[in-house]
Amino acid sequence: MSQRSSVSVTRRLHRLFVTSVAVVLLITGLVVLSFELFHNRNLMIDRAHVFSELSAPHLANVLAAGASPVSTTALLDSYFSEPNLLGVYVYRTDGSEFIRAVKSELDQPLPTPSFPLRTGLKEGHQISFDLFEYSVPIRYQGELVGQIYLQYGLAAIEQQMLVYLLFGLVLYGLSLLGVSLLSKRIQRGISEPVDEILRAMEEVTVQKNYALTLPERGGKGELHELIRGFNRMLEQINKTASELKSHQEAIEQHVYFDPLTGLANRRMLIQRMEQEVMRAKRSGQIGALVYLDLDHFKTINDSLGHNVGDAVLNSVAARIRSSVRKADTPARLGGDEFVVLLPDLGKTESAATHNALSIAEKIRQGISTSHQIDGRDLHVTPSIGIALFDGEKNELENLLMQADLAMYRAKEEGRNQVRFFLEQMQEHADRRQQVEENLRQAIKDDKLFVCYQPLVKSNGRIVGAEALVRWADDNSGLINPSAFIPIAEMTDLICSVGQWVLTDVCKQMAEWERQGKKLVVSVNISPREFQQSDFVEQVQDIVLGTGVRAEYLVFELTEGILLNHIEAVKTKMQRLSQLGIRFSLDDFGTGYSSLQYLKQLPLDTLKIDQSFVQDITTDSSDATIVSTIIAMAQTLGINVVAEGVEKREELEYLEHWGCRLFQGFYFSRAVRAKRMGALIPEAGENQLREVPITSYKKHQFTN
Repeated sequence: MSQRSSVSVTRRLHRLFVTSVAVVLLITGLVVLSFELFHNRNLMIDRAHVFSELSAPHLANVLAAGASPVSTTALLDSYFSEPNLLGVYVYRTDGSEFIRAVKSELDQPLPTPSFPLRTGLKEGHQISFDLFEYSVPIRYQGELVGQIYLQYGLAAIEQQMLVYLLFGLVLYGLSLLGVSLLSKRIQRGISEPVDEILRAMEEVTVQKNYALTLPERGGKGELHELIRGFNRMLEQINKTASELKSHQEAIEQHVYFDPLTGLANRRMLIQRMEQEVMRAKRSGQIGALVYLDLDHFKTINDSLGHNVGDAVLNSVAARIRSSVRKADTPARLGGDEFVVLLPDLGKTESAATHNALSIAEKIRQGISTSHQIDGRDLHVTPSIGIALFDGEKNELENLLMQADLAMYRAKEEGRNQVRFFLEQMQEHADRRQQVEENLRQAIKDDKLFVCYQPLVKSNGRIVGAEALVRWADDNSGLINPSAFIPIAEMTDLICSVGQWVLTDVCKQMAEWERQGKKLVVSVNISPREFQQSDFVEQVQDIVLGTGVRAEYLVFELTEGILLNHIEAVKTKMQRLSQLGIRFSLDDFGTGYSSLQYLKQLPLDTLKIDQSFVQDITTDSSDATIVSTIIAMAQTLGINVVAEGVEKREELEYLEHWGCRLFQGFYFSRAVRAKRMGALIPEAGENQLREVPITSYKKHQFTN
């Protein structure tokens, strides 16, 4: 705010004050003048009324006697001793003039009496600018005999009012002059401190000079108190300015930056993406969005704790910073997901692809190098997806999704990879989403059903079966499990499918038992399903609710379950064993199982994956692996099941090395429950011993 503004403020205050006083004085003068006029009017009416009352009796006698008007002329002339009386008129009741008398020495003749007033035969008056006219009836013994009409001049009153007006104007002018001088004096007392305050406000607001202090000069009054208060306020602001600045920086850091790593957060990333996409549209440059996720980072968090995990994330963030350019924007979306925005990679797609791949590889190599955390050498690798954008055909909201799809393709192809987004990835994602939606609806509509593939001995005798879920779609027909099971395993949908399968199998086993048939049935349990915190309780509710004997249930687990939290897995398996459930390790040899786990865990059976069985007669390596697995299982006292047996030669080789249980198309395909029921043999020595089910509540387990 400038000094000119402060001057205009004080001037406006001065003008407002003087104008207000002038208006008040003017209104007061007008009120006094109006009151005086009203008073003179009433005075004239009273005088005319008194005069008419005095003259009316004589005029009534004259009119009643029918005397000559001449005899009355002298009387009327004597009336002009009345001040300001100019004319007297007497009219008969028929409106004719009886007599008139006009004051002599008038400069101009009087106006004709008002016809309505003189013929009204009642008391009345009217006032014009210079004349007052009054009319009153004349009565003789109560009878109307005529009308007297009087005209008064107002010159004397006009002169009196003019004197009052002149006096008032002089008094008004002197009052305004005094008020103006007083206002000027007050203005000078106000404007100086106000100017100082306004100058200080300008310096504080524009230059941020909180150390400013106004001179107080030891004065008194509200303005000087205001100056002292202003100084105290500036002193307090000056003391807290650094604190306010630090708070502002902290808020900005919280809103736009990740609190753990200091990288940009999602909000800032989106803003930068909007800016760079628009700039790419104008400049013709191609940019890229790099989306990376740390492989198996959850293992570090779960085994070493979140403090170590946070330290790893900070180390990864530092290496990302050192690997990118100054113009790039590295960001953390949350968890172990990072994104880097790469602008200006080139004007051709080949140049942009080359530059983006170069930066992504630099990031990948930097992260893959060991991280020194609390004296440990920790290793993490990233899976990286890249999506290019040119500002034309790329919608902002799709960029993150496209880079994310490319990142998941890198994970699917072995992790620690860099992959670019391709259109077919989007098509694959759309198909996967459609399958997921249809599968959810299929569960609701009861479109799933269970088939059973027999587990047999070499002589063909059935000793068990594996439950396999199938999906019959109204439009697509029978859908291959490989088309929907992997999609279900990516989401919690696999838990719903698994619970439905286990419930259906238990109901069917209970029905077979009521028919006098007993069969060991294996049910596949996915890692996500097994890792549910209440999985044991779910199983117990299903077993007890259906009435099935749990000793005829076998849970087939994959080696992926054994990768993390082996102690928790062991405890959960022991709890399930207390119910009577046994365990089989499915697809053995294809994962990362440790021989130590085989010794620690309550496993009853190993299932040799069919990929080894199919080539044992032609591939010496597969034959060696299979024979080794069989020998190891015999040593550990664990049963072995060979999956995917389709040829007589395969069966003979497996029997030669000691395998006694088989499953595959050589014996039978998966069949419906009704057909499986017909194949179940009578209970005998080859089937399981009966184990009583013990309620979970009777056992106490520690994790």
